[in-house]
Amino acid sequence: MTAKEYLTQYRTIQAKLRDIESMLRDIRKELEGIEVGTIRSPWPDGQPHGTGITDPTGSEAIRAAESMTEEAREELRGQLVDLELRELRARSELWRQRIQIEELIGEVRNSIYHELLHRHYIEGQTFELIAVEMNYSWRHTIRLHGAALLEIEKILKK
Repeated sequence: MTAKEYLTQYRTIQAKLRDIESMLRDIRKELEGIEVGTIRSPWPDGQPHGTGITDPTGSEAIRAAESMTEEAREELRGQLVDLELRELRARSELWRQRIQIEELIGEVRNSIYHELLHRHYIEGQTFELIAVEMNYSWRHTIRLHGAALLEIEKILKK
């Protein structure tokens, strides 16, 4: 694995974590909707109301739907527990790799290289923004980045 690939993992892990958190929110919202909602017949008396159609849901349908709702609740709860475990593992992995990457960047002795790597890989800044804020041309920033990656490669080989 190259130094660039290693450092880029930081953003990839963060994106995966955001995806898991989004799925968790969706399942919690769905579970909340099922627990709050109840099924009611539009015609509780079960009598025809001018259409010639009797109660379209009926008592049996309500019971079946409520039991399906309980099954759906249990399934969603199981999915929620699984996702929460995945989120915990992903978060743990993110922090472990994040600390490793930050320590690796911290080992770079050249302060310009260190700042450039930190801004780009940890803070997620573009080379254009880094060039402007560090008062370099974009091309020179790219050259500095290449040299900084060579320093990272040397550190990784130790």
